[in-house]
Amino acid sequence: MDMNLKAFMKAELRERGTVEFPGVPTFTDEKGNPVPFIIKQLSMKEIKEIRNLYKTTEVFRDKKNGSRPVIENGQVVVRKDYDAERAGLHIMVDAFVQPKLDDPELMEFYKVNDRLDMPETLFADRDDFRYANKCVMEACGLAAKQDEEETVKNLKN
Repeated sequence: MDMNLKAFMKAELRERGTVEFPGVPTFTDEKGNPVPFIIKQLSMKEIKEIRNLYKTTEVFRDKKNGSRPVIENGQVVVRKDYDAERAGLHIMVDAFVQPKLDDPELMEFYKVNDRLDMPETLFADRDDFRYANKCVMEACGLAAKQDEEETVKNLKN
């Protein structure tokens, strides 16, 4: 069987690019128009790498018995934890191109030291944050894309 590999060679998958979304009324240009969001399309590999940064595995230890690991059915007992909130904030910071959430000048203006605090600081309004997060999820393929008319309608409401 002769396989056509050219069918699997898609430039848009290699160079993911950016996506532009309508901005929010909170941030407007000199003409009063919302400044659009520009979001980098992170690859699934990039997203997985970010998520792995927020996964931890801890061995349960018996404090009464010299802090030895707890063994159950011949296996060391471990607790796995995942900080989904911090991972989501990290994805958001890495994906945003406009505004660049970890821009030193922007962070200094808002007096923020941790780059992962920027999304919640800049998008302090719950609806603005929800919309910005939704844009990131759509751009990165983590959520279904919404019809553009529906997005504009939701922004007006």
